[in-house]
Amino acid sequence: MLNVKTLAIALAAIGVAGAAQAQSNVTIYGRVNTSLEQTKIEGQESVTKLVNNSSRIGFRGNEDLGNGLSALFQVESRFESDSGGGNLASRDTFVGLKSNSLGTVKLGYLTSPLYYATHDYLGMHNHDTGNSSDAFLWVPAFDPENFFIRNSVAYASPTFGGGFTFEAQYSALNEQAVKTATRNDRPAHYSGTLNYDNGPLHVGFGYAQTNRFFNFAQGKSKDSMLALAGVYDFKAVVVGALAEHDRSENGGLQDITGLTGDHSRNYYRVAVMVPVGANEFHVNYGVARDWSDTSDTGAKQLTLAYNYNLSKRTKVYAQWTKIDNDKQKVSTATGGAYDGGGAYSFLSGTGLGLDNTSIGVGLRHNF
Repeated sequence: MLNVKTLAIALAAIGVAGAAQAQSNVTIYGRVNTSLEQTKIEGQESVTKLVNNSSRIGFRGNEDLGNGLSALFQVESRFESDSGGGNLASRDTFVGLKSNSLGTVKLGYLTSPLYYATHDYLGMHNHDTGNSSDAFLWVPAFDPENFFIRNSVAYASPTFGGGFTFEAQYSALNEQAVKTATRNDRPAHYSGTLNYDNGPLHVGFGYAQTNRFFNFAQGKSKDSMLALAGVYDFKAVVVGALAEHDRSENGGLQDITGLTGDHSRNYYRVAVMVPVGANEFHVNYGVARDWSDTSDTGAKQLTLAYNYNLSKRTKVYAQWTKIDNDKQKVSTATGGAYDGGGAYSFLSGTGLGLDNTSIGVGLRHNF
């Protein structure tokens, strides 16, 4: 007769084994990216300091639920590699379900799929981070306060048609019980993308819109973006291009510059990378046109960069970036509400129409 104690031990062992088998597979990953840079605002003294280029640490995992279904999660946090500190779950953080046949649903704090489908591919020199990041990206079309989109539900389709995927996202942003002097109580974000990936070619197209984020007296705020980007790897050279149409109606443009009403602009960017062994040579150039019914509200941005791959995970780099804002001129077309001058910068405190310049060297390690 089986000993009761032996049976209890055996059942406990089976239970522990079963629990261990049901555990999620967890991966720790991240990036530490820090540069030493000298930055300058036109007409002011230059400043030399360390710059954190979107360093992060994350935990992601999944659990196989059977029948082609799995649960997944991610908790990603930003930390300051230059000064210390950081915030838990301050980057893409979500829980979700993935079906091999139906697609993936995520709930949480998410970057817009439109950014990943378009702009992300153009930042080849430093992953669109730090002082060399894209200064013309129209952030108000996402979450105007911090770009990452709060309170989001997102869907991504499986691959179909030989390389196509579709993604959509809805967010209540920071819905609140009452309005404030500058904020609405029911802001909302919508975005959708169509991607095509086939070998060396990527094409991303999509639309994003944020409504009722600001509470200006002139009416409901609305900011939107329509973007198309493509990248092709010719092996000897990688070439990417982006075209974007932005619109702001008593929204982010009014918040940034005070310019009221309905205005739109076009924005273009090209990126080229030439790999030679472990070396990479980069050119990245963007042009933001004037906002409609204004003058001298555009800007140009140029980055020249060199990367050397010490390994698959570690790079050293040097880069030079300049933002050339249109100069300040009184614009009668705006009724005196806005004095012109491009309003783009990577340095806080930059006045309208002032140029920004940064030169630096850095080290990036992925883990």
